[in-house]
This record gives sequence, C-alpha cells and structure tokens, in this order.
Amino acid sequence: MLKAVILMLLPAVCGYADGYLRQPAIDVVHYELSLELTDTSDSIAGTARLLIRIRDAGVPGMWLDFADMEVDRVGVRGVDTRFTYGHGRLSFDLIPPCSRDEIVVVEVQYHGKPLGGMLFGKNSYGRRVIFTNNWPDQAHHWFPSVDHPSDKATAEIAITAPEKYNVVSNGRLVQEESLLDGRRLTRWREGKDIPAYCITIGVAEFSILHQPEMNGVPVDWYAYPQDAETAARKFARTALALSYFTDLIGPYPYEKLAQVQATIGTGAMENASAIFYDESLFRGVPLAENPVPHEIAHQWFGNSLSVNDWDQLWLSEGFATYFEALFYERLNGPEALKQAMAAYFQAIGRYDHSAPIVDPGLTDLMKKLNPLNYQKGAWVLHMLRGMLGDARFFEGMRRYYALHEGSNVSTEDFQNVMESVSGTKLSAFFRQWLYQGGWPEYRVVWRWDQAAGKAEVDVQQRQSTGLFDMPLSLVFSDGSRRELQRIRVMNPEHTFRIALPFKPSSLEVDPDGWVMKSLSLENR
Repeated sequence: MLKAVILMLLPAVCGYADGYLRQPAIDVVHYELSLELTDTSDSIAGTARLLIRIRDAGVPGMWLDFADMEVDRVGVRGVDTRFTYGHGRLSFDLIPPCSRDEIVVVEVQYHGKPLGGMLFGKNSYGRRVIFTNNWPDQAHHWFPSVDHPSDKATAEIAITAPEKYNVVSNGRLVQEESLLDGRRLTRWREGKDIPAYCITIGVAEFSILHQPEMNGVPVDWYAYPQDAETAARKFARTALALSYFTDLIGPYPYEKLAQVQATIGTGAMENASAIFYDESLFRGVPLAENPVPHEIAHQWFGNSLSVNDWDQLWLSEGFATYFEALFYERLNGPEALKQAMAAYFQAIGRYDHSAPIVDPGLTDLMKKLNPLNYQKGAWVLHMLRGMLGDARFFEGMRRYYALHEGSNVSTEDFQNVMESVSGTKLSAFFRQWLYQGGWPEYRVVWRWDQAAGKAEVDVQQRQSTGLFDMPLSLVFSDGSRRELQRIRVMNPEHTFRIALPFKPSSLEVDPDGWVMKSLSLENR
C-alpha cells in the first residue's frame, strides 16, 4: 500500500448553500465498478475505475469521497500513485499536472465491510439479500465517488456473486456468465449520466417477471418468489404511469425500468432505472399502490433532472409528489386531485410550517425529507398551474425538462422557463412560496350593499410569516345563479366592492382549491 501526504490539492469552492466542498476543476464522467460478494462475509472486494475530465490545466491533485474500506492501491494513468486516506476522503496527486479537458483514468482497488450505503441481511423469508440504499450521500461507503448530485456520470457495474443470486442494477444487462466455480458474473451498463446516489445494486433470489415493452423500454418486476403475485398487483399500472408521464413530460430517460422488491428499511428509493421498494410495502389489505407513481415520476425529476444543491430538493420531491397526484387526477378526475392536495395540506400543517422550503439553515440532509420539500413543494406547482392555466403550465414543464434533460437544475432554471413560456414575471411568487415560511391566513368578511347593488368584501392576512401576493377567486351565488370574480390580495387588509347582477346568498372563496391557505369566512 502506497501512502504519502499530498503537498498541494485543487482549491475547493464552497459557495453553495448545502455546504458540500466542491472541486470545480474535476468532473467524473464514468464509473466502472467491479465487486465480488460472498455468502460467508459482509465484506466486499472492489475495483473502481473512474474516468475523470480535468476542466482546468495544471490541477495538481484531487480527492474522492470514500470511507470504511481498506485501500489496496490507487493508480493514475496506469501508474501506482501516492495517496492519503481518512475522514471520508481519498486524496492523491495528479503528476504530471493535467491539461485542460484531459480524461484521466483513476483506478482504486479496495476491500472491507461497508458501514453505510450497502445493506447485508435476510429478507422476511430468511433468505440472504444485499441491497444498496445511497440516499442522500451514502454511496461513498461502498465505492469511491463524488458523492453529491452536482456531479453526474455514466456507470458500468459488474458483480461476481454466488450463482444462486440474481443481480439487478442500473441500465441494460450486457453480460451474465457462469464462472464454473459456483459463481456468476453479472454486468449492467448505464449510458445516461446519473448522480452517485442513484447507482445501485440488488442481489437476491428473485422471481423476475418480464412485462411488455413500453415504447421500446423493457419493463421488469423483481420480487421474492413468495411475493411474486403480490408484486404483480402492486406494479400493475407501471406501464400506464410510464405512458402518462411520457406524454406529459417527455420520453422516458433510461434504457429500462426494473421495479424491485427490496429489503432496505425505508419506504422506497428511486434509483435510476431500478426502483427499490421495501418489502414492507407488499403487506397490508387492501394492497396499496403507493408510492409507485411517485417513484416513477422521479425518473424524470430527481434522476434525469437532478438538483445542483441539496437545498433545492423540492425540485425532486415536490415534483414527484405533484406528478403522483396528477396521475390520479388523470385516472379518477379532478376530485381525486382536490383530495390529494387537501391531504398534502394536512401533512404540512402537522409540521413546523414556519420554515421555508429552501432552508440553508437545515443542514441535516435526512431532515430535508420533510413535508415542505414534498407536499408544500407539490402545492407550489399546483398554485403555479392555477395561475398560468393548464396549457402554459404543462408546456412549461415539457420545455423545462427538454432543456435540462440529463443535467443539474436550480429553482432559477425552472423559474426562467416558466416565465419564458407564460410571459409573466414570477420572482415574487417563487420568493414568497420557497424562501418564506407559512401560507396566507385569510379572514374574509362580506356583506351585501342593497342600495349600491354591490358586495363588499373585506380580506385580511393574519399570518406572522410575511405577506403573500396571490390571486383569489370569489364565487357568489343565490342558489340558481353563480358569479365568478377574481381579486388580488397582497396587503394586510383590502376592501373590495364588487357590482353583481343579483343579491347573493353565499360566497365561496377559491372553491376549486388553487391556493394553499387557511380561511375564516363570515357573512354580516
């Protein structure tokens, strides 16, 4: 083992809100991983071969995120290289310094027992299984990587394991070969750039159910043999969801979709082209379909369009949450969407909703898996749709996806596209809903002025988190007639005097539920 202190490293930039230490001159373009797994140990032996583009000339060294393993060798350009290793970082020199845009091959040989990211154990039927579960930054516990979504790469994963196991991973299956020693080599290749947390393997005795292709995309279900029939029911509308999201957003981004029953201890993980669902989700009567549409939507939002900063997580989770609701709106009609949004609002209300969605002060990444990034993020999209109308909203979504497919995105990217499509300035909308906590708490008092033939409507905002500037629909009715009026509420108090052709007996505020709000309504 060669070790030495690196005298000079690439300057790091930490100008992003989530605090991850960046190496702006380093870009991993491809991971080639080769792992050996056994039935007798939770240790692994691995070789990681990384293709790294050097963006600036003269870079003297770099590091990779890596932990837990014993490092046997580091090679750069085929030559054994000095390195230091510790505190989650593998650092090494680049000698001689690289030229700009040079592709450098770095090879790391290692062995040991991963303490995170890769899970060894038994499923509920007592059979040994091995699964990875990397979110948010656990991949570096089992392979050296830039373990942050801002650096995406293609991947090839080769697993040598006892022959009884099936292996599923990202991309296309390109090799499956018996080694005649009781082991099998399985190789998968992902040709699209994905973040490290989406690189995955599942190793188990699976029942594999091949489904009809959807627009040329292979669709397979991997389940424990005892749950094969249950998996068929749970995944029954996979093709329908794929077709719907393809029509709504754009072409499915990956070479296949594997729906995989897994033992991962959490609900589900949207690994690119190989979604893992914890085995607990295959229990219960009646069997719930969720979160299947949510995880499929992530293939577009989160995997293909990945956040460039963890504080932008709503662009992944909020989108997947809303598109799941859109899927059920498509199946069951507008009332299903209203019910979903009402349930989302209740979930937000049980959380500390005084905090903003984009919250740099929240540095624990696991705590970002909260109702603000999920349900309130979905509400942001719902309200934007209500403001812009379906035609412009969904055109904007398709353009946003097409423009940024396979890359990293920020809220600014999304805002710019929606402004371009709608011709509407949206800075105030995004500022108040993403960077300000809470929601409007309206107190509405209305009365009928018989002499003037007008309804007088007083609207107050009573929240303590700051004012909101939002349009509201008012529907007046007298039983047989209805009159729709639109107002804009931006100040602490407003009085609107609205001429009507009849004396109303009732008033509904935002009856179609396009604004997230609390409401007190009184007629005097």
